[in-house]
Amino acid sequence: MSLKDIAAEVGVSISTVSRVLNTGNTSAASKELRRKIWEVAKQQGYMPNLAARQLQGSDSHRSLKPKSLYCLFAVAPQETKDDPFYTKILESVEQEAFKHNYILQYTFSASALESPNLMSPILSATPSDCLIIIGRFKAETLHQLEAYFKKIIYVGLNILDADCDQIVCDSYKITCSVVNYFYSQGHRKIGFIGSNEGRMRGYRETVKSLNLPVDDRYIISDMFLSMDGGYQGMLRLLDSAPDVTAVFCANDMVSIGALRACRDRNIRVPDDISLIGCNDVENVQYTSPMLSSVHVPLEEMGKMAVRILLDRVDGGHSSKLKVEFPYSIIKRGSCKKL
Repeated sequence: MSLKDIAAEVGVSISTVSRVLNTGNTSAASKELRRKIWEVAKQQGYMPNLAARQLQGSDSHRSLKPKSLYCLFAVAPQETKDDPFYTKILESVEQEAFKHNYILQYTFSASALESPNLMSPILSATPSDCLIIIGRFKAETLHQLEAYFKKIIYVGLNILDADCDQIVCDSYKITCSVVNYFYSQGHRKIGFIGSNEGRMRGYRETVKSLNLPVDDRYIISDMFLSMDGGYQGMLRLLDSAPDVTAVFCANDMVSIGALRACRDRNIRVPDDISLIGCNDVENVQYTSPMLSSVHVPLEEMGKMAVRILLDRVDGGHSSKLKVEFPYSIIKRGSCKKL
């Protein structure tokens, strides 16, 4: 199938299709239209220019068949269900891989590793050495994964003490910045709703560095990072620390749930409590008030993961690489200076 055929089926110009498929230009079309173009291209077996150029000059026996890679969501299913964090990274992984003649064959959860009867048929049907891990990955799981995959890269918010390539936006540093921002706005009763990983460590250490008491009443850490988890967590926080004036939520789904809990308790955001989430997914711009969040470049992280992974496949590097992306606090209507 040619660009002309794809353009005719989707109902756009050939130049629009070319910019979407061959340059990754996100301003060339709306998000929904870009998704439709990619879907038609994949269904019809279109090969982007980059992959075609790489095959030029190869011997005539070389297969044009796309190669495979896998993704692992290293979190509980309850957390992936409604969270655009995972779909944003996954979409960029799939599109970048496609440009290099790779197809994302399967996406599975960490629980699948506990069932060899499930994994073995999948991997034998479409074998691949390549795995991209997305989420809150436990480093000790790496040895288990190496039984299936030889080329592994992790994408997420926690820097790992693990022997694999990593694409990260450091949640520890993110949390330090958020707590310091709350402090600069006059807040001293600062809460945290999240899980026991980099964000928790960042919260505790920053609160301590500001000479504030590290009080467990202000910490809720044994819940899923989901809207329901945020809702229940906020209710518990309000019960244990009713004087809290600012809360950092480990992700945006948690902050959306926390906002609803405040509303149900007749607590005004930001007049009574300031909220900041993390990841800056689109959903937070449709709440009332719009939620402040830490912007994480999810699409860029997904693209870089594919590039680093395929560079390793091609022998471009042998040492373990760690690429750290920047972040920024996006201030909207859910924060107020005391």
